[in-house]
Amino acid sequence: MRRDGARRGAAETVGFLSDAHGVFRTVSEHHGMVLGDATARSFEALAPRIEIGDGITPLSFVKRAVEIAQDAMGLLNGERTETALPTGEVVRALEDPGEFVAGIAGTISREAAAGAVIDDQEWTKVLKSVDVDIGLLLASVVLIVPLFNRLKLSPVLGFLGIGLVLNRAGLFIENQEVDQFCELGIQFLLFEMGLELSSKKLQSLAKYAFGLGLSQVLFVNLVFAAALLPAGNALGTKVLEFIQPGNDQLLQVSSVLEAIVIGFALSLSSSAFGLQLLADRNMLTTKFGTASLGVLLFQDLAVVPFIILLPILQSFRSGGGDVDFPVLAAGGATSFLDLGVLAFGGRQLAIAGFRAICRENCTNDVFVAMSLLVLFGFSFATSAIGFSDSLGAFLAGIILADTPYSHTIIRELQAFKGLFLSLFFVTIGTTIDLPLFIQLWPIALVMTVTLMASKTAVITALGGVVGLSWREALISGAFLSQGGEFAFVIFGQATSGSTGSLFPMGLDELLVIVVILSMALTPLAVDLALRIAGPDFVMACQLPENTIDEEMMDVAIETQANRNGLDIAEMAGEPMGSSMSVDDDADIEVWTGTK
Repeated sequence: MRRDGARRGAAETVGFLSDAHGVFRTVSEHHGMVLGDATARSFEALAPRIEIGDGITPLSFVKRAVEIAQDAMGLLNGERTETALPTGEVVRALEDPGEFVAGIAGTISREAAAGAVIDDQEWTKVLKSVDVDIGLLLASVVLIVPLFNRLKLSPVLGFLGIGLVLNRAGLFIENQEVDQFCELGIQFLLFEMGLELSSKKLQSLAKYAFGLGLSQVLFVNLVFAAALLPAGNALGTKVLEFIQPGNDQLLQVSSVLEAIVIGFALSLSSSAFGLQLLADRNMLTTKFGTASLGVLLFQDLAVVPFIILLPILQSFRSGGGDVDFPVLAAGGATSFLDLGVLAFGGRQLAIAGFRAICRENCTNDVFVAMSLLVLFGFSFATSAIGFSDSLGAFLAGIILADTPYSHTIIRELQAFKGLFLSLFFVTIGTTIDLPLFIQLWPIALVMTVTLMASKTAVITALGGVVGLSWREALISGAFLSQGGEFAFVIFGQATSGSTGSLFPMGLDELLVIVVILSMALTPLAVDLALRIAGPDFVMACQLPENTIDEEMMDVAIETQANRNGLDIAEMAGEPMGSSMSVDDDADIEVWTGTK
């Protein structure tokens, strides 16, 4: 299942070696010719000189505290070996800091040595291949964006389409190098999504985020659970088999976990697509526009724990037998502990770095470099402790969302995000299995229409709970009826990794087709919803009694400004300040201009 390469934003992890001395000895012996004797000796010198004797380990009180916690959870009852109990990287670092640092240094040295062992001829072939693919990407951006803007269509559809065309023509060849650029695209997207999740926005849109958003995710999952379960005898599978017989093995859900993953992934909508569509139609500041924004904010927030827990659930599934719930709970707790410590420590370092840059009146390139360092630093850190680099990018955005630097980071990285995100969607387009779609187009269309109708119906039915009229809820549901970018991430994580694919062969590719089709049909769904609501409805939304409050209006304008890469001060007609100012409330230097 090679095609999942472009969607595995959450699949690759890096493990630490247990023997620190062995790490550096291996590097010294086997990579001395590559890295040079001096470099190899430097890595050897970094090896920790910690001698363990008499059963006493470094910071053994941490080990004792962990044992007390495990005993309180009922894990030390003799039924499990100590090595099978999860502890997490934070606890391991406290138990033996030397070995932990040695593991990080060993990982870096191995990754540095891996590229050095490739000979010049192989590197030349790789670079030429990447040059051709990047050239085709840039040409696609220059061609697609102006054309689709003129046609009043989302460029996302153009990127997906051009990826399909280039792949079918044999011009855009999928390879690991292009996959890495694709993952950069999803990292920039998730970084920006995290930056948008400020407490101010969540507080302003709490009614829509935690009212409508929570209800939408919950009820859409229940709808799909009813269609996909019980495993092996699902109603949805029977209906699809009736529409096009002979595909029972492909469509059959074999476990509850599989149904949960599919249901949750499809319940998420596309922020890149939905918000762009709202902005293009000047509806982001309407009541149903801010309701849609609130739902998208909650979805972005809800996906974090799901991505964290999915690998743990997959590992128990691959092990077979009954689920060991105490170990599962301990694994989840240690995972959240690791990410919590990373978020707290990383935030302090990041704020200190940005504050120093602003204080010293540095130029824009230094600010951009600091922003990229935070992004890739968190990505590397989460990958090193066993999570995906995409989760690290999202976490980096979240910890900076409430800082005075978030708006400037979004603005300064807009070009980077746009280019890499374009590559992401082009590469997703190359993974579209056109023969599979031609073979199963009736099933794909029925699944797409069912997905869009279900999400629209749920939001329409629940809209009244948060004060939306049925017309406003209908239009909001139409804007959010498509599948989203997180579906690609979740499907990629579910079909790769050490535990193997969660889905039957070909099902993930069919689901990707369904998500892309839903994106393509969303403008038509919005037009249909507006027609049902009536021609005077949008005008009525602008009346004073129907306008949103000032706080929600500010959030909507801020979101639109961030998406367009504009400065909020410029939008308000205010002059730009110097390269540094001081936020009186936070007492933190704030980057407000360019030099």
